[in-house]
Amino acid sequence: MEKIFEDLIQSISVIAVKAQLSEELFQFKKHNNLQKYADDIFLKYIKDLTALIKIGNAEEWELANLKANAVKQATLDKIKNRLKPEAYTRELKKLAQQSHNQTALDAFQHRKAGKFTISERVWDIGKQAQENIELAIDLALKDGISAQQLARDIKKFLNNPEALYRKVRDKHGNLKLSKAAKAYKPGQGVYRSAHKNALRLAANEINTAYREAEQLRLEQNNDVVGVEIHLSPSHKIYDICDELKGRYRKDFKWSKWHVGCKCFRTSILKTNSELIKEINSGRNEPPEKSANYVGDLPPQFTNWVNENAEKMKNWKRKPEFIENNRKFLN
Repeated sequence: MEKIFEDLIQSISVIAVKAQLSEELFQFKKHNNLQKYADDIFLKYIKDLTALIKIGNAEEWELANLKANAVKQATLDKIKNRLKPEAYTRELKKLAQQSHNQTALDAFQHRKAGKFTISERVWDIGKQAQENIELAIDLALKDGISAQQLARDIKKFLNNPEALYRKVRDKHGNLKLSKAAKAYKPGQGVYRSAHKNALRLAANEINTAYREAEQLRLEQNNDVVGVEIHLSPSHKIYDICDELKGRYRKDFKWSKWHVGCKCFRTSILKTNSELIKEINSGRNEPPEKSANYVGDLPPQFTNWVNENAEKMKNWKRKPEFIENNRKFLN
């Protein structure tokens, strides 16, 4: 992503140095000889960013499936000496034929998160990137400046977008800023920097792809009888993650507690004796029959929902873990 953004700035700088200087706020639409080239460059940025996110999604989807296979393989190897040879071989064949849910991956890539698809959200980031870069060009463009120097100056201004907006206001006054620039008030977790928003979107999407694939494999595996959601070792500040960690039903749909969440999930399996008995007899009992079965949500989750019920009524968008688990909230 850094390379894609670097290429965008370099390409834009090459054409921006050809612009005629003006007292007006710099915008490509005011330079007819440059606008088509700029449109093509920003369109390439949008396409490259979308493709990168989708490639990341596919790679993490596959990684989640490989991990599910590895967990199953490790479980089999741990009890191998107590399994009949033919039963062990049968389980290996089943594992080799396990679906990686590619149809579900395709649906994930084209889904809407809230009201928008990933492509639509990247398109908005592309428009924001153009606004950021036009403001930076406005401050950096001077007679005789080289494309290389302009690119360096643009990056310097983009590193501090809040200061960038203030400097442009100081230079032109509020009335000469675009309506979008004047009205732009980022919400919680949303940045004035298009590049930061792109990084945030990609990290969130790629992590969600991993968790979605993991969720499908958990639900398809009768040997998994529950899950436990853990804090990341890098977790330092007390927040919702501390409040909601714990043991959950396997059909509790979870990818994160919040954007940027680093919590992780592990499987709770049937006991070794249960697995050995079932595999040797060729049976695959439902999770509910296991002594390790987790059939409910932890009390801390129910408490959190009850304590925040009134607040959530005023939220435009509920957390994903609420929207995806309404069957448990009635």
